[in-house]
Amino acid sequence: MNDFNWPVLIWPLALIAFVVFYFRRYYKDITSPGRTIKKKKRKKYKPPPPPVLSLEGRPGRMTKRDWLLALALTVVYGVLAFSFAGSARVPQTFWRATEAQPTLTLDLGEEVRLDNLLYYVGINPEQYGNWTLELSSDGQSWRTQPTMWHDSWDVFKWRIPLLEEGIRPTRFIRVTADHEGMELGELALVTIDEKGSRTLFDMTSLATLSDARYAALFDEQSLVPDLPDLDNNQIFALIQNTDRVQKNSGTISDHRNGPIFDEVFYAKAAFEYTRNTIAPTEITHPPLGKIIIALGIEIFGISPFGWRFMGILFGVLMLPMLYVFIRNLFDNTTIAVCGTALFAFENMHFTQTHVATIDTYVVFFIMAMYLFMYRYISSGYDAPFSKTLPPLFLCGLSFGLGIATKWTGFYAALGLIVLYVTYLVKRGRHQCSIGKQIEYRAFLWRTLSVSVGFFVVIPFTIYTLSYIPFLAGQQLSLSGLLGEMWGNQGYMLDFHSRHIVETENFHKYQSQWWEWMLGIRPICYYDNNFPDGSRTIIAAFTNPLVTIGGLVAMAFALRDLYRKREKQAFVIVVGYLAQLLPWILVARITFAYHYYPSMLFLILAVCHVFKKILDRAPEYKKRLYLFTGVSVALFFLLFPPAAGITMPDWYADWVARWLPGWPF
Repeated sequence: MNDFNWPVLIWPLALIAFVVFYFRRYYKDITSPGRTIKKKKRKKYKPPPPPVLSLEGRPGRMTKRDWLLALALTVVYGVLAFSFAGSARVPQTFWRATEAQPTLTLDLGEEVRLDNLLYYVGINPEQYGNWTLELSSDGQSWRTQPTMWHDSWDVFKWRIPLLEEGIRPTRFIRVTADHEGMELGELALVTIDEKGSRTLFDMTSLATLSDARYAALFDEQSLVPDLPDLDNNQIFALIQNTDRVQKNSGTISDHRNGPIFDEVFYAKAAFEYTRNTIAPTEITHPPLGKIIIALGIEIFGISPFGWRFMGILFGVLMLPMLYVFIRNLFDNTTIAVCGTALFAFENMHFTQTHVATIDTYVVFFIMAMYLFMYRYISSGYDAPFSKTLPPLFLCGLSFGLGIATKWTGFYAALGLIVLYVTYLVKRGRHQCSIGKQIEYRAFLWRTLSVSVGFFVVIPFTIYTLSYIPFLAGQQLSLSGLLGEMWGNQGYMLDFHSRHIVETENFHKYQSQWWEWMLGIRPICYYDNNFPDGSRTIIAAFTNPLVTIGGLVAMAFALRDLYRKREKQAFVIVVGYLAQLLPWILVARITFAYHYYPSMLFLILAVCHVFKKILDRAPEYKKRLYLFTGVSVALFFLLFPPAAGITMPDWYADWVARWLPGWPF
């Protein structure tokens, strides 16, 4: 990382100036003369008491025009999103070392001048493990080569062992696994002639292989990546320069044809689920998110496109759901369009849905929880019991799916409880005030009864059933399933409360909750420098305008909740605080992506400001378009480091990296 170019601060300073200008105008509008009450002489003015919070008012309804606009936004974003999903063309078949056969021996049929060897690594069931590579010209005298690196987190990548012996005649190749269960997906041999010309050895000449099971190593040779026309020392220097070297071998895969950051854990676990014969190795979170990733792998294979497909799909599906949520909250098409666009073209949203981790799914379910809870509390104080059941059931179902994906779903439950209890109290006061005490007691008893089923029984059932992959081919039984589930809870609690704190007291990309609120410290998933003066970066950071502008909008929502007791402000503030406040108490290291669920409520807070602007003067609609347009422009300005687009060094240093705390 280069020293920070201080003149680039012109970008955040310009952004702050825009936010100040925008919200200063808004503040002047809502506090303009004519709305204040004059003080009487010699008497101290006492403001009237704030109104009582009311949850009355039916949610806004979708029209045909709304559905068409929501569909248009979804399609536009979907095309953009799937354009950066990664490659589906990587090896799919694997040779697996067993206890009886840990070694494979290849006879090339003739002596060749072997310049290099490429190998594609699959599953490794142990944390550490390597392949021993030996070469021979006669099958009797073997020359040991640098280790072929293959740890459990180093999977689904093309690697190169960087031979150090120089070019010598080779006919026989022997590869031995450290332990059983290690897998190779493909081997590719690069030969060189006397003139220095390099070619890929034709594996079809190995028709006389002594073991047909080796065929999986040579059946996808068309997928072998092209090596640069460099010698071994130059290739080694290139890999070192891109920070992708480990011991004596380096990966030549990138974000398009291999996993990045924590994808190596989640994609591997999802692939293990598809096999149903291997105990999962990633057990630090509940299984449902990895099960969802596995669905994409089942359809498209174990490839970047396969393990990222479901995350991108869920990211796309968030848009129509958010559109409906905003329409329900504010009953305005323009606000729904602008708010959905803010979320669609939000850098954190784009990046997180393109990295095969589980955060996207829990955010999807959190959004669903609050949508259905809002529908529930908006059902009216006199709504019959049957009318309140569907949204309450769907909220509980979403809660169960959320916590089965990641424990942060429990944070959302804190906000749901506040909204749920407030509605029951408000309804009780209303019905008791009109003489319906008996009816309310019956309603309350039935509501509490079904709530146990919706928010305890159903979530517990979903959570437990998600552990079926943990049985890994064992006989399915209730006692075994409960045992696997319960045992994993202790491990996860220990990992997140003690182990991750003790072993990772510092991480170069870690950040704290207050840094998320200001967009100070993103997390970098991928960063490569190239000799031609270009860089490829993938970093998760929030859209600067939504981050700062949304925070100001949240302050106005809090103001309206305190002064006017507005229902929409109540839902927005409660949701935001429920997602943020628990992280203040968390002792483990945290990262910028933990703020991802909070971004939903920041955007809703901006929509709340939009609503106030239109209520004041409908002709101010252009102000909504201005804020949305600037936000979308910033999204595309910072799109290269969010999407992994290779950019010149000058763009990375003078445009993409806004603040000194941005770690790339």
